[in-house]
Amino acid sequence: MKLLHSALRFRVNYFSDLGRHQVVIWMPGDTPPVDAQMDVGPKIEHEVPNGVFRSDIAPLKQGRFYPSQLLHADDAPGPMFRVTKLNGASFVANFSHPLQDRIFSIDSGKSDISTEPIGKVTQLLEWSGMDAQSQTPTDFESPDAFAREDESPDGAFYAEPRKVMHVDAVCARRIQALYRTVLPENARVLDLMAGWRSHLPDTVQSAVGLGMNAEEMADNPQLAERVVHDLNAEPKLPFPDASFDAVVCTVSFEYLIHPRAVVAEARRVLKPGGMFVVTLSHRYFPPKVIRLWTQLHPMERMAWVGTLIKGAGFKKVETYVERGLKRPKDDRYADRLEESDPVFATWGVAP
Repeated sequence: MKLLHSALRFRVNYFSDLGRHQVVIWMPGDTPPVDAQMDVGPKIEHEVPNGVFRSDIAPLKQGRFYPSQLLHADDAPGPMFRVTKLNGASFVANFSHPLQDRIFSIDSGKSDISTEPIGKVTQLLEWSGMDAQSQTPTDFESPDAFAREDESPDGAFYAEPRKVMHVDAVCARRIQALYRTVLPENARVLDLMAGWRSHLPDTVQSAVGLGMNAEEMADNPQLAERVVHDLNAEPKLPFPDASFDAVVCTVSFEYLIHPRAVVAEARRVLKPGGMFVVTLSHRYFPPKVIRLWTQLHPMERMAWVGTLIKGAGFKKVETYVERGLKRPKDDRYADRLEESDPVFATWGVAP
């Protein structure tokens, strides 16, 4: 009999010009009550000369978040700031909490779960709001955003099967639970950039895998069909219009060098009302990851993907983060990291 742990599922809820946002933290069942309107502090903005910013390390971009270490200053009022305005020779650095000027709420519920909850109250606001977007869009992409360390053809890199997990087992189960919640029942699903595992729930009717390695996909028990296809060489999907109820891309979006074209293709092959869901990981193959990925905070990565989904015409865009569960003892990083890999996800509905 498997031991169940008493847990509290805390959730931060807020909205922005991008859509709806949720940040979930799992905490022990005896965690004291949390104020539904936690204080996020005052508004702190400073106009800063461009020369104070370490542009040799990162490009200065509208809407981006940066650690205060990138300023030639010892008296920064916070550990991180967001660039809210570029003024030519200077910029406005906002050191306020990202939720400072937003309406948000915090709710909670009790649950008995199989994984030990180890989240902390401080995590509720640690990242919340960093994915929110305003009317002035964030300038995420530099000219070299889609450059990679290894620019050789992807076919050669993925010629041999790479049967590795990009998230730990607990995170994989939470991704599956998320798919169970957001994907329509009895759906025909297209799994983009598929490998040897898909993390799909048993409520899916059938799944078509599109990936780079036939041997890996052959070892995936959830795939009814398998198509070998390189999206970086040809973003157009080899399927008719409106042929799927859902399209997912699981912990692989960071390798796409034509992401807008792929997102547009996902919309094309979806039936009206179909779901496009992207889940993200902070593990990746460094030689093949796009440069932009290495420059963004995980919350910004999710926000960037969300803006691509919204820009392709999807409706009801949402972002979702889930943290606070204990890493499995047999995970290769268990001796260094106590907490399971976070779940980052964003999705939209095809019109």
